[in-house]
Amino acid sequence: MKKWKWISLVLIGIIAIGLLSACNLPSISNGISVEDRVATSVQQTQNANSDGQADTEEVVPDAATATATQTLQSSDTATATITLTPTQEKPIVSVSVDTNCRSGPGKIYDWIGALLVGENAEVVGRSVDGQYWVIKNPDRAGNCWLWGNYAMVTGPTAGLAQYTPPPTPTPVFYWAGNWTTYTLDPANPPSVSYPISFSVDGNEFTGLIDLGGGSYVNLTGTISEDFLSVTGTWISSSADGTFKFYALGANQFQGNGFNGMEVFGWCGSRSGAGEPSPCEKY
Repeated sequence: MKKWKWISLVLIGIIAIGLLSACNLPSISNGISVEDRVATSVQQTQNANSDGQADTEEVVPDAATATATQTLQSSDTATATITLTPTQEKPIVSVSVDTNCRSGPGKIYDWIGALLVGENAEVVGRSVDGQYWVIKNPDRAGNCWLWGNYAMVTGPTAGLAQYTPPPTPTPVFYWAGNWTTYTLDPANPPSVSYPISFSVDGNEFTGLIDLGGGSYVNLTGTISEDFLSVTGTWISSSADGTFKFYALGANQFQGNGFNGMEVFGWCGSRSGAGEPSPCEKY
């Protein structure tokens, strides 16, 4: 009985070994332990799971890979070129007609330069009344006043300084005061003289002739910007008309009057200068 019992155990062992070989279970005969084969099998299973997840999860590159990728993308991306339009910082003036530039606003001031067609000058200010630009003199150092009628200004003007006119230069001729006036009828010489007084307020001119017997002639006019002539109207109790006077030296003037029918000579003098010759000037 014992012999058959051992024979049965041997057969069962042989059958078990065969079954194990058929199932590809690790063999002890290749020198690798069962524990190592189990670990290898587990690792292969994890790798297979990782391969399956790669289709559904975002792969985050390591730092070296990310840097290389960013560098490559930067080199392949074209950089846009931005062109900046320069902003004009200072106002510039040009003119459509050659224009004188003076030491102040108006012909009464000295001529000290000119801005010609095709030239440009920097604007540094403007007159309070807005009629003149103060510019850098195109012909010499310093500034001058440019009449704005023919001027074209480009650039910022909002912050420009406001300039008030400088004192007017001393006139080369003084109209105010007491004179002797002479009127000459070319058809009936000699001339007739009367006392006359002139008053001046800026460029405004008034005069009063005393004809005697309570009769007067009133004059109202405007002095030219260079103060060398006066143009206006006159009126008396019996007539009226126009006049124009021209300075002569320091103490005389020549001129003419018109009474609605004819032109006559009209002149004057003071300080013993005597009647101008000729009296009339047209």
